[in-house]
Amino acid sequence: MKIGIAITTFNRIEYLIEQIRLIQKFSLNEYELIVCDDGSTDETVDVLNREKINYITGKNKGIAWNKNRGIYYLANYTQADMFILLDDDIFPTMYGWDVEWAKAAQIHGHVTFVVPEWKDKLLYGDCNAQNPGISPLIAGSCITVSREAFPLVGYMDNRFGRYGHEHTDYSTRYVKSGFGGIVREDNSIVYAVMDSGLKLMPIPSTGSPEEARNNEKTLNDLKEEPLFRYPWFSRNQKQEFLNDLKDKSQIVHLKEWDIIREFDQDFYLETYPDVKAAGINPVQHYILYGCKENRKIKPE
Repeated sequence: MKIGIAITTFNRIEYLIEQIRLIQKFSLNEYELIVCDDGSTDETVDVLNREKINYITGKNKGIAWNKNRGIYYLANYTQADMFILLDDDIFPTMYGWDVEWAKAAQIHGHVTFVVPEWKDKLLYGDCNAQNPGISPLIAGSCITVSREAFPLVGYMDNRFGRYGHEHTDYSTRYVKSGFGGIVREDNSIVYAVMDSGLKLMPIPSTGSPEEARNNEKTLNDLKEEPLFRYPWFSRNQKQEFLNDLKDKSQIVHLKEWDIIREFDQDFYLETYPDVKAAGINPVQHYILYGCKENRKIKPE
């Protein structure tokens, strides 16, 4: 079992290096680490070069764009079985923290972090991999995702501005895809949450309340959109995004991308009424079951 870890950072080199030291000290699984620098103006890039730490950097584009740099790298340049997305203000505090978060991805497909002061809002659970908390509130400081779940949701929506709520949209789409939470009868969402082995540090945010309010409006505007998102919404955005990764090694070929590229959802639902009757996401059904049953994904 191999873990991919992506850290997003902006102008916090002193905290970032301490975080990486703790990851190196406390992690027990094999892992591949990528740091995603969102155009820092401090010594971040110089220190990462000196320390020989793998990183991606580019223009300051905000949290959603920057997290997508890490997600894209882990999904396309590594063979990691699950992805752990960390902000630069959350630190491992015990040996095997990564084992617990990897196990959570294996079992639930998607789990996110809960801050201590929100634990009194839990509906249920112990906040560990076997028995995660069930919460209406989440923090995006740590998110774990399995490679099995990833193709159904993809990336964070880059229409979110610099700060706030992008992780809520991302986690909501996983829950709606059947991973790491519950869609209740009133259509409200509750999420699978953990805090195992991680501590959120009291570091001032670089985001503003106004940015968070703008992103809250975006969150409401995007509720009815398809669950899967690419990291770009235009050819120009795609080129700009991929330019940030131009010095990375050869992309690892993934069959899931070929499936998503060719998949005809309307054809699949019309051809297989049992899938439609079950109310299962057709892409999810094919990846988990249909491919083993030799079902077709498009007209011949």
